[in-house]
This record gives sequence, C-alpha cells and structure tokens, in this order.
Amino acid sequence: MPMQKILADSRFTGLGPYTFVGAMSGTSLDGLDLVRVRFWKNAVESPWSKSIEATQWIPYDGNGWRQKLAAAYTASPQERNQINLEYSQWLNAQFIAFIGQEEVHAIGSHGHTVAHEPDKRFTLQIGNDCLIAQGLKCPVVCNFRVADVLRGGQGAPLVPVADAHLYAEYPVCLNLGGFSNASWDDRGIRRAGDLGPVNFILNPYANQLGYAYDPDGQFARAHQPDSMVLDALEQLAYYQAPFPKSLAREWVETHVFPLLSGLDAGVALATATEHAARAIAIGLHQAPTGAVLVTGGGSKNAFLLERIQAHVSRNLILPHPSEIDFKEATSFAFLALLRLRAEKNVYASVTGSPVDGCDGQVFEDLT
Repeated sequence: MPMQKILADSRFTGLGPYTFVGAMSGTSLDGLDLVRVRFWKNAVESPWSKSIEATQWIPYDGNGWRQKLAAAYTASPQERNQINLEYSQWLNAQFIAFIGQEEVHAIGSHGHTVAHEPDKRFTLQIGNDCLIAQGLKCPVVCNFRVADVLRGGQGAPLVPVADAHLYAEYPVCLNLGGFSNASWDDRGIRRAGDLGPVNFILNPYANQLGYAYDPDGQFARAHQPDSMVLDALEQLAYYQAPFPKSLAREWVETHVFPLLSGLDAGVALATATEHAARAIAIGLHQAPTGAVLVTGGGSKNAFLLERIQAHVSRNLILPHPSEIDFKEATSFAFLALLRLRAEKNVYASVTGSPVDGCDGQVFEDLT
C-alpha cells in the first residue's frame, strides 16, 4: 500500500534556508521547549544541515499548566476539549512572543500527549486546535501521531526520522526524557523504540523529597536500590518484546508504580534510577556497536549516566547544551519541514505501521 498522497507546499520545495520553530512538551510535565532552527541543503542530493538560532524553556510551574495537563489525563471528553482549546491558545501566545520580529517560515508543534494506547488505535495530543495558528504569518504543523496509529502503528517514536537526516554521524541516538528512546541504522533501515521510563518515574519521588527533580542523581546515589523490586521490574514482558514498541503513562501506572509504591522515597528513587539504566542497557544491546549521542533532561543526571555506563561498553557523547535540551523540539521542526515538502516523516520500520507516512495536520491563518 503506497504512502497517502499529499501535495507539497511550493514554498518549501527548494534547498532553503528555511527558518522553523519547533515546540515540544514531554511526559515529565516540566515545561515547553521552543527552538528556532535553520535548515538548508547545499544541493538536491545533499543531506540536510541545521543551525540552532535561539532557544527558550517555559516552565509549567507558576502558570498552572502542570496541574491542568496532569488533570487532562483523566478528564472527561468535554473537559479535555476545553483544556485542548485553552492550551492551543496558550501555545499560540508563546509562539508569537518567541518569534517576535524574526522571520519564521513555519512551526512544528508536538502538543502534549494525554492518552496513548496504540493497541486500541487511539492516541491524543492536546494543543492541536486551529487556534494554534491564530495571528501567525506562517503555517503550523501539529498532530503528528494520529495518522500512524490509525494505520496500525505505534505513533512513536517520531524523532528517529530526524536522527536519520540530521544526526547520521552517530551510530546510536539516545534520548533521556520522560521515557528513554533510541534509534540506529540497520543496513539502511532505521530501527528505534522506547527503552524504558526515566524522568516519568524519577521526578515523582524527587518531588516527595521536596525537589522538582533529583539534582545530578544525588539522592539516588545516597540510597541502595531494592534488589527484589529491581528483579520484578526487569521481568516485565515489555523488555523482552521485540522492536518496534513504545511506552506511555498508562503502562507505567499499571506495571511500574505498583512495584515501587511500597518503598521509601529515597529507596524508590535509587531503584527507579537503576531500573532506568538497566532498561536502557537492555535496549542498547540490540543496537549496533559504536558511540551513543545522549540528549534530553536525563542526560544532566550524572548518576544515571554512571549507571548506564556501568551496564554498556560504549562511548556516551553529550553534545552542546542546546542539543541536549532542544533536540526533540528541533526534530519536530524538521518533521514539519518534511510534511510541508510532502516527504515521508514517519518510518514504518520504527512505528510498526504497514507503510511509511507523511503525517501532521497543517493550520494556517489566512485572514
């Protein structure tokens, strides 16, 4: 079955340069990542190049969005729709403020995932209403996951397409966010998947200790993990399942938190950190040998990196801070560029879909 026919936007069919804004909100509920990035090609057959021009992180603490987004997980359809409208308007205001007087050709926005059950062919990201483009002078591409899930794919991870185009010099790309995910090239085919939970299970126990997160893993380092719970976590069926596969909040709440729930907060944090490292090691053992590019908020957790290094004999490479913090936002900007060029931006080899996709909904204020 061929990829669905989508027409290219004539404004984006050249070699560039194109200036895009990328926006990412992850499961850790810490805040919104915004990046302004330039993409260009030196020739038609050349790979894409990029240059990160500006970044901004907008925390959810203090503006109520941490609570509202968390509430959206269990809200009624009517309540979710209202939160979606409000979040779309809020995102729109952040885009306008971030862009300022700069010329931007388009925006790629991930939205915020509030439900993800691909086995039921259902995923929902809020912040994807047409209000997101109001008053902007450029198109906004969003809602990237839904089409792939409807085709029978996992709808995740999506960043591997950007890994293949923008970070091809690294044998493996590893992201440590709410969940860990990795991608790599396998004889010309991109492979990827979610490896395990990271900040999604670390931050709640750091919160119990009075911190938003565990700084450098110091609290996990100060405690011994519970070996019986570690063994039980490692036996979860997900870790033996083949790629492609993806994780979501629902799986953690059903399978992981019940095993950690009886532990003291410090012990739970140590156990969760060690489990995150072991889950990453299990996944990386299926990837080709070579260096690993490590990005995402979890890459700032020195103890977590030590524990990963204890389980894998690989060189872990930490790039410039703008790449560490904004690689995912950059990736969604790039996915938007491919969508507007009518080129595939979702790989079936990664999501398990029967076909590749050129996915994403496009909104533009034409008034």
